[in-house]
Formats: sequence, C-alpha cells, structure tokens
Amino acid sequence: MHDSMTVPVVASSSRTERALTLGTALAIAVVLVPESPALTLAGGIALLLITLVAALRPSPAVLRLVICCDLVAFLFSLYVFAGFPPALVTTLFVVAPAVAGWVLHRRGLLRPIAPWLRWGPLTPGGIALFIAVVVTSVLGLFLWTLIDDPKLSEFLGQLQHASPWQAFAAILGFALVNSAWEELLFRGVLQTELINTWGIHLALVIESVAFGISHANGIPSGPLGIVMAGVWGYLLSVIRLRTGGIGYPFAAHVVANTTIGLLIYLQV
Repeated sequence: MHDSMTVPVVASSSRTERALTLGTALAIAVVLVPESPALTLAGGIALLLITLVAALRPSPAVLRLVICCDLVAFLFSLYVFAGFPPALVTTLFVVAPAVAGWVLHRRGLLRPIAPWLRWGPLTPGGIALFIAVVVTSVLGLFLWTLIDDPKLSEFLGQLQHASPWQAFAAILGFALVNSAWEELLFRGVLQTELINTWGIHLALVIESVAFGISHANGIPSGPLGIVMAGVWGYLLSVIRLRTGGIGYPFAAHVVANTTIGLLIYLQV
C-alpha cells in the first residue's frame, strides 16, 4: 500500500513550486556526478540561484528539499574542491540529512519530515518485491561486467593487495554507508517532496532521471550506466511507495553495491 504521508495534493502546487523542485532534483544530480568538478560547480551555482528564489517564494516542500540538497552539495564540494577524505564526507552525508531533518521539523512551517526517515513494516509483499528487485539488479550487474569491461575505481583499486576478508569488509562497509546516504537523499527527501509537488507518477520519473544522471561516471558508467541506474532507481522508488519506507530500498541498494564491489574485485 502507498505511504499515506506521501500522497500528494498536486492541485495546491503552483508552477513555480514544481519548477523549483524539478530544478533542485536535476541540480543536485549534476553536483553528484563523480570526478566532474565543472559539473559540481555548475550544479552548485544552480542550487544557489534556486535557493534564492525559494527564499522569496516560501513553500514548505521546496524549502525542505532545497535546504537538504544545499547541504549535500556543500559536503560534496568539500571533497571535490577542498580534498576532504571521501570516508569523512560520505559519513557526513549520512549524518547531515538526519540532523537537518530534525532541525527543519523543529520549525513548524517546514513539517513534516517523518516520511523521509520512515523505515517501513516487514510484510510478505514487501519481501517478495525486494527479492524480485535484488535478483534483477544482480543479474543486470553480472551482464554489465560481461559486456562493458568495467574499470577499477580508486577505492577498489586500493584493495588489490588486501586479503579476501579485508576486501569484503571494505566493500561491505562502503556499500552500507553509500546506500544509506543515497537512499536518504533520493528515496527519502527527493521522492517525498517531488510527490508533494508533482504527484506520484511524474515524481518517480524525475527522481529516476536525477538518480541516473548522478551515476554518469559511477559504476556502471556512461550512457549505459545512466540508463541502468535510472531504471534501477525507478524500481527502488516503487519499492519505497509499496512498502511505505526506505528500509527495503536501502537493503536492495546494499546488495547491489556489494555485488558491484565483488564483481570488480574478483576481476583483479
């Protein structure tokens, strides 16, 4: 069943609100494209302009979204332009949205933020959907490794001389933290606020496109990577809606990230 806290009232959303949430989703996606400082800068500037407009035309959904995306963009910029350690920045990605959500919730105008963090109940239907998406994603990633000859990222390249147990622990740790912040951002903040302004169907499309763009230089990468990540993001969004929380998408994300790490590591 759908999460009752995210059912939209689209008629109350103005064109300006929709434009601002759309712009924010695409801007943060561009900011997060790995190894692309120019895109990070361009997306950051776009977010700054959107923030200025949002401040002049206050809307709770827009302000909740843009404030959290500004925070994520700032943290990512510390890594890109100031050389902050990736592990530190990634950890802050997990902590910052939760702290920001609590602060925003303290301001009555910006409530509610609870749908961002709702975990979702454990149900047979949710488990079945989770298994279906996990099997699909693992098979897709396996086929990708056969077709695209994936390259080692800097992180995975450092595991070449690690023992199998050390490599697995590092990959699993990365998968847990990376999945946590991406799910908080995309299936938590973005999906909730896009639905509040665009309605379910268009919101899921916008979110999936943003998710795909943010993985342009990720794993998988390039046009194929964007399409694969976008489709997978849509499936995770559907799970979020069907189960009423980010628990199942987070677990599926962890499995996929662990699979990516293991597939590439085993090719070393």
